[in-house]
Formats: sequence, structure tokens, C-alpha cells
Amino acid sequence: MIPVYNSVDWLEDCLSSVLAQTGPTLEVICVNDGSTDGSERILQRFAEKDERVRIVTQPNSGQSVGRNRGFAETAGRYVIYLDSDDLWQEDSLSDLVGHADSERLDLLLFDSFAFRDGDVDKSIWERYATYYQRSQEYRKVRSGIQMLADMRHQRDYRPHVGLYLARTAFVRDLGTRFIPGIVHQDNPYTFSLLLHAKRVAHVRTDFYARRIRPGSTITGLDDLRSAKGYYLSYLAMIRELGSRGLEPDTSDMVADVVHGVFQGARQKIAHLTPDEVQSLVDLDLGMDAQLVMRALRPVRARSY
Repeated sequence: MIPVYNSVDWLEDCLSSVLAQTGPTLEVICVNDGSTDGSERILQRFAEKDERVRIVTQPNSGQSVGRNRGFAETAGRYVIYLDSDDLWQEDSLSDLVGHADSERLDLLLFDSFAFRDGDVDKSIWERYATYYQRSQEYRKVRSGIQMLADMRHQRDYRPHVGLYLARTAFVRDLGTRFIPGIVHQDNPYTFSLLLHAKRVAHVRTDFYARRIRPGSTITGLDDLRSAKGYYLSYLAMIRELGSRGLEPDTSDMVADVVHGVFQGARQKIAHLTPDEVQSLVDLDLGMDAQLVMRALRPVRARSY
């Protein structure tokens, strides 16, 4: 499932890497999110040559809406998300699907390697160069909560939705969807899947190739968009967790994951003007949201 918005410089490489996979029957759903740069022509050219490519067109609505729309169209046993400026490694999908089938998995996690494209700030590149590669393999099948806790304990937890394949029926029955209109939406989505998945495994395969480039979501975010994304993600995660009882050996690590998103929101909100902070307050007037925002707001910005 590939959401596409103004990706003309990278889209051909992205699609070629997907269609080069052999073995499993593929359905490549590309959601054209109102592109204005020629991406649609590339999609049409690929669709004319290969019947596995299906184009869904919508007005520009953002990545979350595109992913949700694409998932609604999915008919395959498994779904994998791929950003339109990224790639898949050649001929690895068959092994992943085979592993998921043989172990009857809800989720199969894998790794990614990052590659630099363009004049990326040195500090950003150093942060992401090996970020998507875990320190070890978690091959033994376990619950999603246990996997989350085990990975967090080793500082290997990565919520990026491109780093796993998910059983379509599991996601559909669960009803988890991406929050529209925000960045950092992978945090609550992956968190929800792992909270509910019963059979999860990880293989240390660098299947996903992550392009680190100027102007991408991870390198070009302003503080307000980032703060909004972290804030609404945190709200979704604490509401998802609710009063769910967790075992002592997992509760601390699950709480640590949630707290990491809280800290992300707090750091970004500290750089906002009072009016910008108020715009976040107005997004959700629920009592729990107001209490969260009171904890997040810097003292200088509080008006109540």
C-alpha cells in the first residue's frame, strides 16, 4: 500500500522495487493523494504495463487518509505500507510471507537500512543512519505486548509502519486506523496493533530501504506540526491503553514507549507561542485531553 503525493523524483524506483519481488501474488495499491507534479502519469504508465498496480485517486488529504483509503481497498492476506520515496530490497518478500504463514503470525517485524539522498544535515544523518536496524533478532513468536516490551528494553522499538507486514484480517477486525491530518501517526497505529496482536515475530532482514533526504517528513517538520502530531498520538495511545491490565514484566516498558511520545510533545510545545499552544488545546476539549495539555504546557503559556 503506497500513498503517493508529489513523488515524481522517486516513484519509479519505488514501484520498480516492489514489482521486482517474486513469489507471492502482489496487489500494489497506490493512492494518488492529489499529486500535481507528474506522479499520476508515472502511476498510469506502471498500471498500463502491470495489472498488479491499482490506482486509487483522492483529493489531497494527507498520508493518513491515503493509507486508510488504501487499506479499505486491500484484498490480500497481508498488508505492508511503503512510502513513495522509499524502496524494498530485491526478492525478500517471499521469505517474509512464508515465515508469516508458517508461524501463523498477526505481525512479522523486520528491519531497514537508511541511505542518504542529497544534502542532509550531518546531525540528522547520524541520527538515522542505523536507527532502523535492531541490535538483535527476536525470532521467537510472542504476544505483541511482549514484543514491544522486549524491544523497548533493548532500545530496539521502532514504530515505523513500513517495518512489518500485518495480517489483513487481524487489522480489519481490530479496526485500528491512522489518525488523519497529523505527522507521527505511526506511533499510535503500531502501538495499537502490538497491544492486540497474539502472535508476533521479528526477523533481522533489511527489507525496507529508507531514504533520508532534505524536505522529507522527518527532516522538514516545523514545531507546530510536530507538536500536534505528538500530542494527538499520545492521547490516542493513553486512550487505547485505558485500564488494560498488563503483566509486571511488560508494564514498565509499555509505559516507557507512551512516555517517549509524551516527551516528544512536551519538547515541541516548549517552542510554540501561546496562540499556537491554544490551537492545540482547542483540538480536543475532553477532560482527559485538558489534563494532558496542562501537563504538557510550559508555565509561561498557561492561561488557566
